[in-house]
Amino acid sequence: MSDSIPIQKSLPFGCDSLLKAIAEKYGTPLFVHSEKSYRRYGQEALEAPNAFGLSVRYAMKANSHQAILRIFDGMGIEIDASSHFEVQRSLASGILPQRIQLTSQELLKPMRLKELVEQGVIYNATSLAQLQLFADLFPGLTYPLSVRINPGIGSGHNKRTNTAGPNSSFGIWWEHLSQVLEIASSSSLKISRLHSHVGSGSDWRVWQKAAQLTLDIARKLPDVEIINLGGGYKIDRMEPDKSIDFKTAFLPVKDAFQDFASETGRRLHLEIEPGTYLAAESCILLAEVNDIVDTGLEGYQFIKLDASMTELLRPMMYGARHPISVLGNGRNSPKPYVVVGTCCEGGDIFTPEQANPEAVDTVLLPEVQRGDLLVVMGAGAYGAAMCAKNYNSRPACAEAMIRLDDSHVLITRAQNPEEIWDRELPI
Repeated sequence: MSDSIPIQKSLPFGCDSLLKAIAEKYGTPLFVHSEKSYRRYGQEALEAPNAFGLSVRYAMKANSHQAILRIFDGMGIEIDASSHFEVQRSLASGILPQRIQLTSQELLKPMRLKELVEQGVIYNATSLAQLQLFADLFPGLTYPLSVRINPGIGSGHNKRTNTAGPNSSFGIWWEHLSQVLEIASSSSLKISRLHSHVGSGSDWRVWQKAAQLTLDIARKLPDVEIINLGGGYKIDRMEPDKSIDFKTAFLPVKDAFQDFASETGRRLHLEIEPGTYLAAESCILLAEVNDIVDTGLEGYQFIKLDASMTELLRPMMYGARHPISVLGNGRNSPKPYVVVGTCCEGGDIFTPEQANPEAVDTVLLPEVQRGDLLVVMGAGAYGAAMCAKNYNSRPACAEAMIRLDDSHVLITRAQNPEEIWDRELPI
């Protein structure tokens, strides 16, 4: 058992009685979102220090629900989409194409790319092949064009969340900049935007260093007016004091932009694209204790929830830890529990050893009983959006939103089991 896993963290929003009422109305497992929380984190990002103007894009892959997209759109936060499907989802949510940037690993079919760009979607080329395709389709035209450069360093809470450096396929390797310039010159393209992304950001100092490297690259791209510095906005679910402080982290970057302007005469606009930072703490997963089992005196006590990897995959995939609390339960002394899901899968564990999905750990909780409600916090980013949906033929769960006036509304209905196999055709 890890001594660092504390008992009963404070709820990020709501209260026991409100969450119990929501669970009773909509059932469990259930994602519960907070509009206040989304707006709070969105406003923090919008107020980040900057030299010559700031735009915020929401990395919608973190949680792409239309209710969340509309909240951020109403705040003036734009969208970074990681696939053309996310672009379609944004458009269906009422977001203008000019407010959407497509940053995709996929080399699109020419007609699809042509359609998106002509609609007004901003294209961010993440490989030389993507840039060449854009050049072939739009030679001499002045559609907004961005290139994503891998600056050579990255930062993630593990290797799977690192999106830069020599082990990452994301972006055009910085040493290939001459080929970028050659493609742009031969097709009379104007690269007006420059993008880099270090990853989920276990160390924001790496993000600061990558910002300087990106500015160095901008010196060789004279048409660049906007620099997008993605990643690095760490939010620590277990130890919030270790989360990024925007005012502290951004001040050196602000100074670097001012120094760049003094040297070159170019006042670059800063763009950032937080995803986890805006969404993580703005949603919780409510689950009911379904069963309690043990493996003897030398083993563990296991709490089995009615939620599983079909709702939250991060612990199994990354060895990620989430704070866990029991609603309204302080009746007994704390005990160490392993918290698991109910999928027929040995890795369906909510309390892995930190950064090691192969090993189990425990969390200290008041003694629980079947029927108790547990809260898994920090589930807003890469929860519903990145889960093992329908594994074991489990239907997707419902989602509710607590509004600004503390009323609540269902924003996603629970999936009917029949919908899982409705698309299957008989043979």
